[in-house]
Amino acid sequence: MTVVMPLFVFARRRDVELEAGFILAGQLVVDIPRTTKPKRRDQRMVYAIVQKLTAAASAGEMPADAIVYGWRDGRRPDNADATLSNDALMQRWADSRIVIALRVAPRNDGMLTIDSDLLRQAGLVKEH
Repeated sequence: MTVVMPLFVFARRRDVELEAGFILAGQLVVDIPRTTKPKRRDQRMVYAIVQKLTAAASAGEMPADAIVYGWRDGRRPDNADATLSNDALMQRWADSRIVIALRVAPRNDGMLTIDSDLLRQAGLVKEH
């Protein structure tokens, strides 16, 4: 059986959204190898993913604790459950892919909003 990995996985962080007033926040893992520079088509794909996730969150169609999986061609493979339930496989995949700390603000004023999770990821605050 061929293992088919997701096109992306998004883990929503509702606590960060509430803290900083974001429309959407979380970790987005995209099936682009970490060792490559994203091409224009990769950038367009990520933009489209972010637009769909933002629309779902804005419309109230995404649970606060959502983990969203996207598949190539929008079709979930028959063996998706076996892939997604294999924590070691998913971790190896995520470790080798581009990970984006996604933050979508309700306004586009050019100001960067830093939340406690981004500060922690940057090593600027200690974890408790």
